Amino acid sequence: MLDFRLLTFLKLCELKSYTKTARLLHITQPTVTQHIQYLERQYGVPLVEYHGKTVALTAKGEQLYRFVLAMQADSRRVRQILKEPDTEKRHMKFGATLTIGQYIMPRIMAKYFKQHPHVQITMPVENTERLLLRLNAGEIDFAVIEGYFDKQAYGHALLSCEKFLAVCAPEHTLCSRVRKLDELCGYPLVIREKGSGTRDIFEHILKEHYLSLDDYTQVLELGSFQVIKDLVCRGIGFTCAYEPVVKEELQTGLLTEIPIAHFSAEREFHFVYLKDSVFEEEYLEFYRFCKLCLAE
Repeated sequence: MLDFRLLTFLKLCELKSYTKTARLLHITQPTVTQHIQYLERQYGVPLVEYHGKTVALTAKGEQLYRFVLAMQADSRRVRQILKEPDTEKRHMKFGATLTIGQYIMPRIMAKYFKQHPHVQITMPVENTERLLLRLNAGEIDFAVIEGYFDKQAYGHALLSCEKFLAVCAPEHTLCSRVRKLDELCGYPLVIREKGSGTRDIFEHILKEHYLSLDDYTQVLELGSFQVIKDLVCRGIGFTCAYEPVVKEELQTGLLTEIPIAHFSAEREFHFVYLKDSVFEEEYLEFYRFCKLCLAE
């Protein structure tokens, strides 16, 4: 159980407002101030500062925030473990992005279940942004994600590198010759919703070429890779995805890669967890198992 003043600090970090923190915790605003001042005296460093009317963390405050997040998550995990009647029936909670959850994890989990028949697994499949929020809240133990994240804020390990492709239907005019990336702007783009790792990667690639989604005449945002692929297979524009997502369609000829000049994109899938967790070695044990499965 965390000290109540650390809980106040966590909530202040989340809300960036003394007033909102006091209201949510059902305490007075001066009490919130007292809790933060106590922690600053306790640790001997300033933890928060004001930028105008906005509360911001100092560098040491950010460091403490990460420590406390891990402490809170570990505390919840300890309670969960102690409540389990059988130590062999571990309950592992981790998240995966859509690409990884649908196209990478099934093979790994099938093998893991065979070797650990008593384990229980909860694996929410959500976009990168949502999974990091769940991780911070202690709702999951770790996440397997694509896309960009703050590598200074989390413990992480590289799981794999995957090719990032632009694809369309084989009869589409886009695949008739090598294109420049800006030429694609005149065609419908079918893409995942904001917050997804796949979209984040594509937007970074566009930025590298001084482009953005605003340059496209038509953008279709969808939350399902299957629907995205079905539309593109029917000749509706193009999409960008990791090779495992479109591998089957490429092999069967339903989709084809669009040849784009200076477009050689390979991106990383990462195993991410809260820094300084006492369960870090346990999480990394599962990470090493995943690495071995992908190497086979």
